[in-house]
Amino acid sequence: MISVVTSGKGGAGKSTVSAGLGCALAHRGRRVLLIDGDAGLRSLDVMLGIAGTAVYDMADVLSSNCQLTHAIYPSPICPNVFILPAPVSLDQLAQPEAMAELCKELSAYYDEVIVDCPAGIGRGFRAAIAGVDRAFVVTTPDMVCARDAQIVSRLLRKQEIPARLIINRLRPEPILRGKMPDIDELIDTAGIQLFGVLPEDEEVAIANAYGKPLPVESNAAVCFTNIAGRYLGEDIPLANFKR
Repeated sequence: MISVVTSGKGGAGKSTVSAGLGCALAHRGRRVLLIDGDAGLRSLDVMLGIAGTAVYDMADVLSSNCQLTHAIYPSPICPNVFILPAPVSLDQLAQPEAMAELCKELSAYYDEVIVDCPAGIGRGFRAAIAGVDRAFVVTTPDMVCARDAQIVSRLLRKQEIPARLIINRLRPEPILRGKMPDIDELIDTAGIQLFGVLPEDEEVAIANAYGKPLPVESNAAVCFTNIAGRYLGEDIPLANFKR
């Protein structure tokens, strides 16, 4: 299965979701490849502990500067997760046709391929969605972000790519007090079926900053486990955040 994690607005947490979902799937026995599609602003290498060892990236593969296997790195913090880093320069952004061919080739060697899409709906977005089977659109509890998710979902529908919504950095207390939009408002604005909810959790920021695994007992880790279960077709109910 080839999936893309995307959003309309920067800062929604696409890379956090990509890394967390990839690790949760690996913990369930899947062999996972994460492709960093954010040319010039890559972050998965830091999050997954390969920033100091990565030499080659996607641009080297596409320009035949190295063999494909030389640009894929195992994560030292999460067994069964592998990373193909993004190019260091936006000028080296892959074309959609090349990206689709690359994803298809790699899907033969991994159980799951997840593309971490850059923010926005420009060239990077068009390349990242090329050849994928489904999409996960990330929003925060912010109506502007949710509206941008709606725009992304429309573009995905035009490409006949099924999409589901993941709400990131949710804080239940303000919702329950009526101080922030509730889940239903966010879903209605985004116009996509909900797939999972991730809480605001400082453990995520700490893990990402230092390239360390997310503590298994953290709220975010439990939620990623549930999302991974749904990804694999398990019937796992969503939490209730009604006011």
